Amino acid sequence: MKRDRDTKPLANDTLPHDERLEAAVLGALLVEANYVPDVRGILTADAFYNPDNAAIYEAICRLDNEGRTVDMLSVVRAVKDANISAAYVADLPQSIGTGVEVLNHARCLADLHTRRMLIVYAAQLAAKAQAGNDATDWALSELDAITGKAVCVDAARHIGDVLRETLQDLERRQQAYQRGECVGIPTGLPFLDRITGGWRGGQLVVLAARPAMGKTAIALHFATSAAMAGVPVCFFSLEMPNAQLAGRMLVGASDVDANAFRRGSINVTDWKKIERGAEDLGGLPLHFLDTPSISMPRIRAQARAMQRRGRCGMVVIDYLQLIEGSDDRRNTNREREVAQMSRAAKMLAKELSVPVVLLAQLSRKVEERADKTPMLSDLRESGAIEQDADMVIFIDRPAVYSPECFNAGGRYGTVDPKGVGRLTIAKNREGGTGFILFRHNESLTRIEDYERRSAETAQSDNAPY
Repeated sequence: MKRDRDTKPLANDTLPHDERLEAAVLGALLVEANYVPDVRGILTADAFYNPDNAAIYEAICRLDNEGRTVDMLSVVRAVKDANISAAYVADLPQSIGTGVEVLNHARCLADLHTRRMLIVYAAQLAAKAQAGNDATDWALSELDAITGKAVCVDAARHIGDVLRETLQDLERRQQAYQRGECVGIPTGLPFLDRITGGWRGGQLVVLAARPAMGKTAIALHFATSAAMAGVPVCFFSLEMPNAQLAGRMLVGASDVDANAFRRGSINVTDWKKIERGAEDLGGLPLHFLDTPSISMPRIRAQARAMQRRGRCGMVVIDYLQLIEGSDDRRNTNREREVAQMSRAAKMLAKELSVPVVLLAQLSRKVEERADKTPMLSDLRESGAIEQDADMVIFIDRPAVYSPECFNAGGRYGTVDPKGVGRLTIAKNREGGTGFILFRHNESLTRIEDYERRSAETAQSDNAPY
């Protein structure tokens, strides 16, 4: 008897399996039960093609969970209700000579199970595609589920190996510090690097603000700075087309008037500046993807493909609330959808070992308060964003709310808000929090530190934030 869930999508019984191998694994566990924990790190009951063998393995796992002895008699009693004969169980140890090879046998079974799942997946995908359904998101999520099941405890690493890599990374950071360099991927704002240490692989950085505060401008600045440091950047723009993003970068790099650039009233001098700016930007490892309606599975697939080509060392997504949600929204509210997207962004950062900068909108609560400084509770639509993020940075521009001077605090004191913005690090898992001020031009195409001092001076400055 074969398992319905494996064979249902296919017209005939062609799925790869090896029932003798299944019997050998079960027989080894009955003879040498000390291998049960190791095998459980490799196999689940679904890996057994024969349902009787699956039921016996489930009984062994159940006995192990309860702390009871796994032996012939206890297993026979445990599978009695499944109508599996004692004789069948008793014959299993005859399939092996020793239990030494049980782990290799288990890995072979796990491989067969993965192959079966892929064949079933291919048949289901063909059926969905034939029916004319948009099966792209389904295909990506199902493939993720299959590859996720293929990962086992056998891939766990000993702490000694992990510590060696940690010490090597510490040595690299020490050398960068001694050279006066940012230990991570530079943000392009030396004072921000002081607090954050730069962007690091596996980080999810949420960059949040109300509309028109400069989220995209700051994200472009971060992306350009990383690319200038030699880090390939994938910039997913769900709001602005590629040409508009490139135009903003070009205005900043050439320092021409943004309004003149938009109108096309460019003189010969401006053209020369623009050509030099285009030449400088054209060699950067920065890639734009401006698909207006895209889901997190598709973003992940694109980023993985780009990384395989050596073109993805950092990901920027502009912005969270525009990401396409699940196709099946009957049992999913918006808050849960945003939580799933936020979690997927964190998993993307961890899987590719790259920083992911995720832009997000803040709620209107900011504008309802006398103090317009954003707080973590202002993150729109889901508290999961705050939970998943390794770092949360808020952007605000005091001049938007009041043209009068404001007390920035810390070393800044009283500041004229014109052309000034503030980045507030509200959460930082790997370091401190605080804020910095930055300067910008009217079009928000040029961003720089409020205090135009060198990174070396910034590192020696011990003034409080």
